[in-house]
Amino acid sequence: MKKIKKNNKKKKIIFIGVIVLLILVAVITILIFGGKKTDLVLIKDLDVEINSDITLLSFVDEVKNGTIVSKDKEIDTSKLGNQNLVIEVKNGNKTKEYKFTINVVDTTKPEIDARSEITTTVGDEVDLLEGVTVSDNSKEEIKVEIKGEYDYDKEGEYELEYYAKDSSGNEISKKFKLIVVSDPDNMTFTTSKGFKGEVIDGVTYIDGVLIANKTYSLPSDYGNGLTSATQSAFDKMNADAKSLGLSLWIASGYRSYWTQNTLYNNYVASDGKEEADTYSARPGYSEHQTGLAFDLNSVEDSFANTDEGKWVKDNCYRYGLIIRYPKGKESITGYIYEPWHLRYVGVDLATKLYNDGDWITLEEYFGIDSKYGD
Repeated sequence: MKKIKKNNKKKKIIFIGVIVLLILVAVITILIFGGKKTDLVLIKDLDVEINSDITLLSFVDEVKNGTIVSKDKEIDTSKLGNQNLVIEVKNGNKTKEYKFTINVVDTTKPEIDARSEITTTVGDEVDLLEGVTVSDNSKEEIKVEIKGEYDYDKEGEYELEYYAKDSSGNEISKKFKLIVVSDPDNMTFTTSKGFKGEVIDGVTYIDGVLIANKTYSLPSDYGNGLTSATQSAFDKMNADAKSLGLSLWIASGYRSYWTQNTLYNNYVASDGKEEADTYSARPGYSEHQTGLAFDLNSVEDSFANTDEGKWVKDNCYRYGLIIRYPKGKESITGYIYEPWHLRYVGVDLATKLYNDGDWITLEEYFGIDSKYGD
């Protein structure tokens, strides 16, 4: 019996030794290899557009059981083709390199910025590419072509296209209309939305609405003050605003061609022509000359945050007035956001343009441009 107890004791010691050994092996494994297996999961799409802003770690979707030790950095995407990258991940005392390849591609079409309509008189040839610009993510210089037939010696409307193609084969075309007339001060045309346009003695009307913007100008002798309908709309709005404890006044109403000429030239002298064109109309292109527009209270962005500005934005359409240059529509109207600038168009049209609070512009509604010819 004593011999059996001795053997059992010996077996027990061996068993404990094995357990200790296994624990030591596990501890050493964790210290050396970091325990669970490390894995770096990349995003599925490793195609990157040329000249895009992207960083090394933006390709990482998930890291399992480890920590990225590679510093984030900008990736050079200026050249097409494959590019090899490396990301290091640490788990415990072990660091592993994950190598992968991205592909810099160009699948983006160029963009053409140009007028949708050009008007000229019979026999008067114009440069159809004047003022036309092309931008592309490749940053290369791209040539623009004119597609379609036209005749400067024959009155009519010609449907044409601007066409551009980058070195990667991405193509873009943009339709425009060349209008050849015998008398540009008295003519008719059709907008891209199908509205009838008329020019009568140099003044443009679309669907009966007088238009003055960077495309459509006014004669220098046009206008002599706010129209009676415009003044009446303001008076009604002002009366209702007062009943709510709000204070409105016209800071700037009708401005003649010559007053606008002085203002614009002063702005150009101060800020330069390019900057001035974003917030001031050239003489003959100002809505103030129409007698249908006016500026309220303070001509500053802060007006939008006042009680008066908030109320006007949501209620002026009830009086036939619109926020003429809404926020976010700068590229369409050609002007910065002007919460203080109202334009009279009548209640029916104003309600449509109010669009349940999501203002749309005259340009969008009628399908017209607001771009200077030069």
